[in-house]
Amino acid sequence: MKISQHGLMAGVVGTSLMMSLPVVAQNRLQLWYEQPAKSAMNEALAIGNGRIGGLVFGGTANERVVLNENSLWTGDENPSGDYDSMGAYQVLGNLHLALPGHETVTGYRRDLDISESIARVRYQAAGANFVREYFCSNPDGVLVVRLTADRPGRYSGHMALTDGHQAPVIAQSNRLVAAGALENGMKYETQLAVRHEGGTLRVEGDRIAFNNCNSLTFLLAAGTDYVMDSARQWRGEAPQQRVARQIEAASAKSDGALKAAHVKDYQSLFNRVKLDLGHSPAERLALPTDRRKVRHAEEGGDPALEELMFQYGRYLLISCSRPGGLPANLQGLWNESNNPPWHSDYHSNINVQMNYWPAEPTNLPECHEPFLNLIRSQLPSWRKATAQANEFQTPAGAMTTRGWAIRTSHNISGGMGWKWDKTANAWYGQHLWEHFAFTRDAKYLQGFAYPILKEICEFWEHHLKTLPDNRLVVPNGWSPEHGPDEDGVSYNQQIVWDLFNNTIEASRVLDID
Repeated sequence: MKISQHGLMAGVVGTSLMMSLPVVAQNRLQLWYEQPAKSAMNEALAIGNGRIGGLVFGGTANERVVLNENSLWTGDENPSGDYDSMGAYQVLGNLHLALPGHETVTGYRRDLDISESIARVRYQAAGANFVREYFCSNPDGVLVVRLTADRPGRYSGHMALTDGHQAPVIAQSNRLVAAGALENGMKYETQLAVRHEGGTLRVEGDRIAFNNCNSLTFLLAAGTDYVMDSARQWRGEAPQQRVARQIEAASAKSDGALKAAHVKDYQSLFNRVKLDLGHSPAERLALPTDRRKVRHAEEGGDPALEELMFQYGRYLLISCSRPGGLPANLQGLWNESNNPPWHSDYHSNINVQMNYWPAEPTNLPECHEPFLNLIRSQLPSWRKATAQANEFQTPAGAMTTRGWAIRTSHNISGGMGWKWDKTANAWYGQHLWEHFAFTRDAKYLQGFAYPILKEICEFWEHHLKTLPDNRLVVPNGWSPEHGPDEDGVSYNQQIVWDLFNNTIEASRVLDID
């Protein structure tokens, strides 16, 4: 096995759109399929820029892209800890594309190139080769869909936007706009602009029709009024002007410029790590990903597939967790439901930690930052809820006055749900320490991580129970989803032990306390 880490590779390799289908060069870092997706969460191709996400089905006559914006949440700060009042992550809406005459196609291929973070759909219909490209740009803040063909005037049909909460969609000239508010008062807005080469556009009610176009480009921007600040009650400026500015700025750039900026930005992170587990037989490399996975499960012998899955994990983290945004939740940032499983929340009993275990070891420390920032932002609410909880009376029977704890689930606005996971605070502290352990950023340790680590230690100084033999144990703890409540559970002990040792090491690095 060979693994290497390095900086951005010079140059961006373009992909020709004027190709003869279905011949496509084999790419070790590509997931590909011979049919459109039927299920959003299990089969659709996931694209994202850390804030906006899309799930691409790849239909020919009727295409659907599920749309997400990762701050679109119901619920708020709920002191009761009632799980059902905590709220849930919501779906933003759907982009629909209708292409009459594309029902019967040949040479179909749907793929996701994780070396460039671009999804594609290719096929032949009515004597022409059709190619679509989909990507979410972090530098320009937009989702881009580009439709081309190798013969002029072949695109006729219509596009529509449906809002996830039945807000009306307004069509004007070349733009669709949907704006609304959730039950907790959160404002949100989606804007979708279309530009074309050749042919014509026209508004038809709440959709835009196109006729005899050579190519089309869709640009989508979205946002909410959420801010990661409890002092502002988690609300900032209305999103309309910000979303409009993003659309206008992206519309001023060429398709090539948008794509080049996206690929350069993405590869600045992705290209830091390469993994070589050995060669796979050519016949395995030639299989579509779904069939290839079945063969590997039955027979093994496909190290390049294992390499692909390793890099796919890095791709997903880059796509759903970028500085300035929110961290990956239970479903990353992809969600097609307003009632998703487990609220698509943040589970503190291992799930959010698992999302971020690969961040530092695979050279993506920037992608770790949204999780660390969310922790710090929630502390005022978590402190208040902890101080009011009878579960955290000290061994002497007093209400707690130091530090904070977390329930098993939480949202992005100070709310929590279900049972207290007592040592999840120490487990979150492990992530604060790991970011320093890999980056060696002493300024971050002193100004950000250490004060939080120290506060968690103060909580446990207040709550550890002394046994008759003078050993200290976490009282009345539990291993998530396993076993009874009792003193000194191994899971609790190990995490708190790690907390104290990491904090001691941090104090030595900083030469304080």
